[in-house]
Amino acid sequence: MRLHDYGKPQTCLMDIDRSTEFTGDDVDQYSNLVDLGGFYENVQVFIPTIDSATVSLAVQKTGAVTEVPLPFYDWNDSDADGDVLKATTAATTTHVVTFKGVHCQYLRVKTSNDQTADRTFYVRGC
Repeated sequence: MRLHDYGKPQTCLMDIDRSTEFTGDDVDQYSNLVDLGGFYENVQVFIPTIDSATVSLAVQKTGAVTEVPLPFYDWNDSDADGDVLKATTAATTTHVVTFKGVHCQYLRVKTSNDQTADRTFYVRGC
């Protein structure tokens, strides 16, 4: 991948009124499924103002909306003990986070707490 080989930002909606799509789906905490259009090493997430929560990624092997997504863990985090879920710190202001070492094409954004309104995130591979 070239230094400037970024994917186009994709809308990633957390629609709290959508129907459940997979076993264990919590529509107040999971976004819709996003296809980055290819495998990317890193994923940038543009986070809107949200109800206080940490933000993490849930990844999938395929683009099937019924597939149960898996939490993304960083097994090589030198600042922590054991397996650390890659997530932002709880914040209620707009910001951008880059999750490194993701290597995926299909993902959902997940918040640790229920959102009380729809949230529009943007994600892109980089």
